[in-house]
Amino acid sequence: TSIKSWNKPTSQGRLFSVNLLDDSGEIRATTFTQQVDKLFPLLETGKVYYISNAQVRMAKQQFSNVNNQYELTFDDNTTVELCLEQANVPQEHYNFIPLASLEKFEKNQVVDVLCVLRDAGEVAEITSRTDDRKMIKRELTIVDKSGFQVRASLWGTEAETFNVPVEHVVAFKGMRVGDFGGRTLSLPSVGSMTVNPDIPEAHALRGWYDAEGRHMSFQSFRGSGGGAGGAGGSGGGIGSAENFEAQLKTMAQVGAENIGARDTPEFFNLKGTIAFIRANNLAYPSCPGENCSKKVTEDLSSGQWRCEKCERSWPAPDYRYIFSFNVSDDTGQNWLQCFNEVGEVLLGATANEMIELQRVNEVAFGQKLADATFKEYKFRCKAKSETFNEVTRVRISATNAYPIDYVAETARLSRLIDSYN
Repeated sequence: TSIKSWNKPTSQGRLFSVNLLDDSGEIRATTFTQQVDKLFPLLETGKVYYISNAQVRMAKQQFSNVNNQYELTFDDNTTVELCLEQANVPQEHYNFIPLASLEKFEKNQVVDVLCVLRDAGEVAEITSRTDDRKMIKRELTIVDKSGFQVRASLWGTEAETFNVPVEHVVAFKGMRVGDFGGRTLSLPSVGSMTVNPDIPEAHALRGWYDAEGRHMSFQSFRGSGGGAGGAGGSGGGIGSAENFEAQLKTMAQVGAENIGARDTPEFFNLKGTIAFIRANNLAYPSCPGENCSKKVTEDLSSGQWRCEKCERSWPAPDYRYIFSFNVSDDTGQNWLQCFNEVGEVLLGATANEMIELQRVNEVAFGQKLADATFKEYKFRCKAKSETFNEVTRVRISATNAYPIDYVAETARLSRLIDSYN
């Protein structure tokens, strides 16, 4: 963990914790004030150490994310030495549970989950009800092969620095179960997160999601009893024809029902035709580093592109789409925003290819945009109210886009006509 401080009437100090593992299992170790500055720079994830003269205590399970009834404390007598022969390093132990089984777990129990990230909300500041502390929070929507989706919360530094792209596989260790509005998960400071772990379970989940999960409709837990409901309250794929129909809105309904004007994001489906694509600022230069999509800036003196997050320079950026486009149906029109994955579906080319085409052939670039208009799609959308310069407006983002399957669409419309008889 990061270094934390406490200040009570009876004591004050600092601490940090580490999870240690060998071939037999895992144990948590905590370092307090005197040893913090000495050991924090020394201990690194993935390195092997010789440790001696640590105190063994009964574990405080509310502060631990490992399955061990004991824990270690490093004091002034503890010695930690780096092992230079680091062969056959054991892998972190997980005890993954399917999301569908969360209703079997009590509130505040700790679980490990392997999931696919379907949506990541913005960072928000909230006030604790107990002591009026300001806290940073980010909400995620995660899914797995059990067919369920769950809301997961990140806090503090984890929430602020989170930049995992959607549809990546994530392994969470030590998630705490909650029951706010149904079963939820929260990553405490003692928990951990690994993106795209190199383990067989993660590779299997990746294959399942690419083949089936991306287009599924997921169930979610509703109410304090933990019962399951439909997937209308979250992002993700459009799902079955019945699910698409249940959440389908016209442009007129989006405005009339004030979708997106509430405190939380709202998800719905649209079917419409692209009327116009804004060519200005079609894409932005992003960091080519793994698991990083932050914007990079060009150093005109060296020609390198600098990522402040990674603290690294690159010879060229990796362009990613972020543009607005106008969609219309027979009731009206609306502006939607899309990001990289949806942009590639709509334009049939990567952002790097489009930026290069714009540089060498403006006419061909304009034709590529024209070819993408007046095509009909099904869109999965997220609407959210945003305030900027004291002006509040609703922003609609297309989180997924699918070309119309006209055979299936004809069958859907036929069923709709039959329902009026």
